[in-house]
Amino acid sequence: MDILFKTFIDYFSTNYPLTDHTKAEICSHLSILNLDKKHILVKENQRHDFAYFVIKGAVRSYYLKDGIEVNTWFALENDMVGSLQNFQDNPSRETMELLEISTLISINLKQIKPLMFSNIQIAHFINAIIIEYALFLEDKIFFSQMMNSIDKYQILLEREPQLFQRVPLTYIASFLGISRETLSRLRAK
Repeated sequence: MDILFKTFIDYFSTNYPLTDHTKAEICSHLSILNLDKKHILVKENQRHDFAYFVIKGAVRSYYLKDGIEVNTWFALENDMVGSLQNFQDNPSRETMELLEISTLISINLKQIKPLMFSNIQIAHFINAIIIEYALFLEDKIFFSQMMNSIDKYQILLEREPQLFQRVPLTYIASFLGISRETLSRLRAK
């Protein structure tokens, strides 16, 4: 088994150990992608059959509102990237774009989903991924709805300072709901 696949499988199977047969079955639906900066992983209003685990790189998610990009979250190493809408075979509500040259593990949802009904270990594995992703999204919703821009900035600076070196400030300002000029003033303080 590829070491990257092993790392990914071990990351999500700590509570539910998998047999070697199940690990091999999961691996048959994974692939490693090396993609360039600006590559679009998921496009708004389109169905997509894959979810991704970030091995190396950075991803942003955004939607268009009146023709303006509104950034909703950023993902870095060891984060899942995808759309729960796509998991339900619906079009995505947002676009996901690579911000750096990235290495990802691609999970073929269309192929692995049916296996959840025949292999309880795979069902537990996929459930662990969905729960982690749902918690990630819940944190982002809380962060965006319950805090003002200054508090959001402070928490982002404390919890994810690497974003300020890896993500363009225009995108961070959009995520915080402020102008780039306001972000520059906050950073100067």
